[in-house]
Formats: sequence, structure tokens, C-alpha cells
Amino acid sequence: MKEAWLKRFAISNSTLMVRFTVWYIVSLLAVILLIGVIMIGTVGYFLFQNTKQEMEAIQYKLQAASQEDKVNWQETLDEILYPDHANYYIQINDAAGKTLAHSRGWERDFNSDDQQAQKNWFKGLLWDDQDGLFFIDKKNWSQKNGKNGQMHIAVQLNNIENLLLLIVKVLGLTTLVGTIVGSFLIYHLTRRNMRPLFAITDAVDKIKHFSTLSQRIPVPKGPQELTNLSTTFNTMLNELEKQFEREKGFIADASHELRTPLTALRGHLKLLKRWGKDNPDILEKSIESMDEEGIRMQRLIVQLLELARSDHMQIKKTQVNVATVIKEAVEQSWQNSKDISLSVHADELICVMGDADQLRQIIVILLENAKKYTNTGGSVKVSACQERGIVKVSVQDTGIGIPEEDIPKIFDRFYRVDKTRSRKTGGTGLGLPIAKQLVELHKGTIEVESAVGKGSTFTIHLKSAA
Repeated sequence: MKEAWLKRFAISNSTLMVRFTVWYIVSLLAVILLIGVIMIGTVGYFLFQNTKQEMEAIQYKLQAASQEDKVNWQETLDEILYPDHANYYIQINDAAGKTLAHSRGWERDFNSDDQQAQKNWFKGLLWDDQDGLFFIDKKNWSQKNGKNGQMHIAVQLNNIENLLLLIVKVLGLTTLVGTIVGSFLIYHLTRRNMRPLFAITDAVDKIKHFSTLSQRIPVPKGPQELTNLSTTFNTMLNELEKQFEREKGFIADASHELRTPLTALRGHLKLLKRWGKDNPDILEKSIESMDEEGIRMQRLIVQLLELARSDHMQIKKTQVNVATVIKEAVEQSWQNSKDISLSVHADELICVMGDADQLRQIIVILLENAKKYTNTGGSVKVSACQERGIVKVSVQDTGIGIPEEDIPKIFDRFYRVDKTRSRKTGGTGLGLPIAKQLVELHKGTIEVESAVGKGSTFTIHLKSAA
């Protein structure tokens, strides 16, 4: 029970509302303390200076009176001190230390042992346990007749002491009231201003309980920071939802595409079990078909892996000669071309910044695609040129072409215009999506122009290295 309470207390102390409230209290105390020190110091300084000036004026009057031949010190003290300076205590001593006069109410001898019991805090200040704080000073006096002595002056500072104490009390009360009221207001104002953040937190917490990413968090009208946070978070959710839907479609399509060759393999295995032992023609045909389905499934798996890698692939760009890449791609892919002619026209000096292997793979995909959909006797033309800092690589064929309504879909995964022809030629519907992703990794674009019965032209645009 105690541990649970301590845990809740620790969590509540970590909230922004509590932190803002604590910061307010600490800041308020620091400001009031600073103001109090400055105020007390300033007021005390000016009051002490005023008292010192009064004391010097009284000392001047007493020294002026000492210049007379005959001085009645008691009458002179009464005349100077009363009624305006009744808080001054003065004792006049001769050269032998004998008291000649003193002010009313001051019965102590400045030279007595009692003086030793008093506490001198600072030079000129004296604390008496009975009468409080005094400001003290002494001056020598002398007369024309040769007499001399000392005058001891002490002024009681009760008024200053009471005023400074009153300031301290006022500051303390102000601090107490300001802390209580201010903490309450700061806590509730912070809570009210953070309601949009609480709403965002609740919405995010609800999203994790849904199997889809269709939920969105509310966008508050203010403050601007929370509006930006909500908008950015919703944008991220939109992208995640699109990616999630793409992955779902990808998995469904991949499962379907893999199911077809597996079904064919199982069919041929059953055929072999039933008739293969007794019929050599069935045995040979089934083995050949199983080999084709195995090759097709292998190609599909390889392309699936390439597509998955291309989603998160990082490229190391180097200067690549386009003509060399085209030459290597032709050597790799142009085999068993069914009497399809191939022509290559590429400027030997054209270069781009990119990954040579990935650029070669793009050309290979386009060449294989052109070869699959071009009939015997047709032609394929590969060209590369540079215009205004942009390198254009085109693969043009005289094949069957692509219907206009299918052109926007050919870069979708597993999409095939002619599924029957694709199956016969080993097409998986992944080549063009892989090519597009690799082109986009190189900050380029890929376009297609096609007409049914006339052929297709795929054009890649990349930034020149020059």
C-alpha cells in the first residue's frame, strides 16, 4: 500500500502541471527574497544615514556650546534634546571620566562594566538586552579655559528596527498569499492550457486498441505548437496507413502468386504418382513443367527480396558511365532473343552519379520486359543522350504495346497487362515496380509512352554528373 502510494506520488510529481507549479513557487520565492533584501538594505541605509546626520548636528551644537567659558551642561542637553530628540541618550564626561551631565532616562555609565555585557555587532552599532539597538558615537570637547572631556552619544533605533521588521512581515505575508493563490492559479491555468495535449494523449492511447490505422487525433485550434504536433502526427498516421495497406496488398498478392506455382507443382506430383511410373511421356512432361514452375517461383522469390530491400536501400553514389552500364546490361540479359534485333546508341562521355549495379539492374529489367512483349522479327532500341544537365536513357520496342487505361497501373506490384502471356514468358509483375523504386532512389523519374500494336518506350531521367 505504501509503495503504491509512493509510486503514484512520484508519477504525479513528474507531470508538467506540478513542475510548472514548483517552478512558479521557487521563482516567486527567489524574486521576493531579492526584492526584500534590496528593499531592506536600501531603506535601512537611508534611515541610518539620516540618523547619522542628526547625530552629527547634535554633536556640532554641543561642541559649539563647549566654547563658552561657563557651561551648564544639563541645561544645554535639555535644550538641545527635548522634545524633538527624546530618543537620544547623551553623557558628558570630564577628562577624569566624571559624569557632568546626561540625558533623561539614561542612568548607565558608558565607562562602567555593564558596557562590556553589551554586544557590538558592527562599528557604531550596539545591542542592549533591555533597550534594543543603538547607534553610538563619541567626541572630544574642550573649553577656552582649558577644561576638556568626552561626550558619548547613543540614539535608540527602535523606530528603524520596527519599520524594517514591518517590511519583513509584509514581505512574508505577501510571499505566503502569493504562493498559495499563485500556485492554485498556475496549476489550473496549466491544466486548462494542456487539455488539448490530454486529448491528443487519449486519442493516441485509443489508436493502439484498433486493428487499423484509420483513427486520427483531434487537431486543436491552439496553441500553435500543439496544432503543429497534431497535424504532423496525423500526417505520419496517413503515411503509416498507406504503407500498411501496401504491405497488406503486397502480402496478399505474393501469397497468391506463390500459390499458383505450388498448386501446379502439387498437380504434377499427383500426376507422377498415378501415371508417371508407367508412362515415360507423362514423366518427362511433368518433370519439365515442374522445373519451369520451380524456376518461376525462384525468380518470384528473388524479385520479392529485391523489392523488399529496395524499400530501405541506401545507395553509395559514384560517377558512373552510362554507356558502360548499358553495355553490361545488354551482355547480361540479351540472350535467346527470338530473332529480335537490338541497337544501342549511347554517348560514351555521358556520366551520372549513382550506384552502377542498381543502374545496370534497371536497364536489365527494361530490356527483359521489352524482349518478353516483342514478337519474333521485332526490334529493340536503347539510346542515351544528355540535354540541359539531364541524362535520358530510353528503351524502345516494337512489341504488343500497352492499352492506355493500363499505363498508370504498370508500376503497381504484381500488375500484369496480359496475365496469360506473362505466365508463358515467366513474368511476375515485379520488374517494373523494382525499376521505378531504384530510379527514385537515384532522385530520377521513369516515364512510358505506348500504343497498342506499335510498341512501348520507357525513358529514365537522371541528373548528369557533369
